Amino acid sequence: MGMKRIKFLCAVLLVIFFGSVYQSAVLPFIEGVKDGMTIAKYQLDNDQKTDDFLLMDVVSKTYDYFDNSETNIKTGEKALVRFNNMTVSIRSATDKPLWWKVLHVLGDVFLLLTLVLGIWVPFLVVKILRSLQNSEIFEQKNIKRIQCIGIVLLVIGIVDSLLQVINIYSAQELVNLTHYNFTYSKAIDFNPIIMGVVILIMNEILKIGIAMKEEQDFTV
Repeated sequence: MGMKRIKFLCAVLLVIFFGSVYQSAVLPFIEGVKDGMTIAKYQLDNDQKTDDFLLMDVVSKTYDYFDNSETNIKTGEKALVRFNNMTVSIRSATDKPLWWKVLHVLGDVFLLLTLVLGIWVPFLVVKILRSLQNSEIFEQKNIKRIQCIGIVLLVIGIVDSLLQVINIYSAQELVNLTHYNFTYSKAIDFNPIIMGVVILIMNEILKIGIAMKEEQDFTV
């Protein structure tokens, strides 16, 4: 019964992880590709190079501001809207400071690192499931794999948060919108950080339990 429960929880972890990846990475990637294609078409049509900041979180400078450029098609009346996420394109600055270019290279490295780590997590979970099928429950290699999953999720959360901070900071240096500011309020990706810490805590509890069991067996 206990083995089936563990296998079930591992399967649930995989489903949750893939759901989280789809929501936080796949959907934004798809939207980013669509925005990128639209921007590329605009550049070709207008023979103009742009600097683009995709899917940026924003907050209105004044809380009483609403945009009335939208229309409720059902009634034909003007609809008041206020954005909390937008893509911004501006005419490309000819000379950018060196630190700005370094930040963008660093952002690309962080993005690649996040993708690599994201592939590693399901690989580790599958390895654990295979061990459970072979009745290798309390093996040290499984303890290390669980610890790796916790650390990887923690690193993913931290790196993704740093990537968001870099994107926001670099955007602020080139763009100052009339009615909106870029915001850091959603920059920290708490979900993988919380999940990683919880897994590390549970792994430490499991280590203590195994050590107590081994000590008891040795005493007997």
